[in-house]
Formats: sequence, structure tokens, C-alpha cells
Amino acid sequence: MNRLITCFLLLTGICSSLFGQQAYDAQPGKPAQFNGIDYGFEIRNERRVDIGGERFMRYELSVYATNKSNCTKIMFPRQALLDQNDQNELAHFDCLNATGKRLTSKSAKVLARPFTVPYRQRVKNAEGKEVVTITNIQAGHMLRNGETVSNSLIVIVPDGEQPVMKVRIMEIPDL
Repeated sequence: MNRLITCFLLLTGICSSLFGQQAYDAQPGKPAQFNGIDYGFEIRNERRVDIGGERFMRYELSVYATNKSNCTKIMFPRQALLDQNDQNELAHFDCLNATGKRLTSKSAKVLARPFTVPYRQRVKNAEGKEVVTITNIQAGHMLRNGETVSNSLIVIVPDGEQPVMKVRIMEIPDL
């Protein structure tokens, strides 16, 4: 029984270190920088709202990732043991003091755009002749040098507070 518990704890420790990401604080106008990419957010609009007799602050935020590394970042499809979702995710932004009232968000993701490569193939058409066709195949995702990708979200926080944001950055392997 002790061996089983020891194996379980060892396996849990290894898996948690594999899936863990570094979290950085982000402030408006002061992006977190990692591996040549700036991850930040900007406040686009703010106002006070009354919800159920209480006062809250409603913020419209824009979260972004900007490649300032002087090279294009390419992410090829990777093998995953459990989850194949969001292979194009660059960062996950969490608002720590968001209430979620009125079905507003507490987090947002920033995603890289897909890129395709042309593939030439010979096929037979309806007349039986062999023709060459070009098919675009998605080869992965990319963030070009100087490119910015962004997403928007609306958060509601307690009155008198500004959004407290953390950004979890996904590792982009170097080629």
C-alpha cells in the first residue's frame, strides 16, 4: 500500500510540473515580457454600475501579445497526452478580483493565428486526365515579428478597485 501511495505522489508531482505555467503580474501599460513577447492589457472603458443595490466598477479590457523578438514565432502541432484544445494559445489572462456578476468574464485567452503551406498533388479529374492541384494545409500557428494579437473582455470588480490581472504564458519552443 505504501508503494502505491509513493508511486501516486511521484506521478502527481511529475505531471503537475509538466502542466504548470509561470504566472506574471500585469498592469495597464506595463506588459509582462517573456521570450521576446510582451503580454499586457489596456483599459478601454470604465464606469460605475449598480447591481442589486451595490456599487461596482465595470471595465472593458483589451488583452494582447506583441512579438518584439525580431523573429517570427512558429508553433507546430504538438503531441498531447490529454488535451488537444487551444494549441494556438499564447497566454491566458485572469482577473483575480472579478466578481463574474451579470455573466461577465473573469478570464480571456490570446490566440496565435494559423498559417498554411501549399501542397501540390496530382489527381485525376472527371475526364480521367491527371492534373496538378494546390491545396493549402494548416501547418501550425504563428506570431510574426511586430505582430499583435488581442482579445477583449468585460469584468466587474468591487467599487473603487481596478482589475488585478495575472497572465499565464504558454511556452513557445524555439526552432
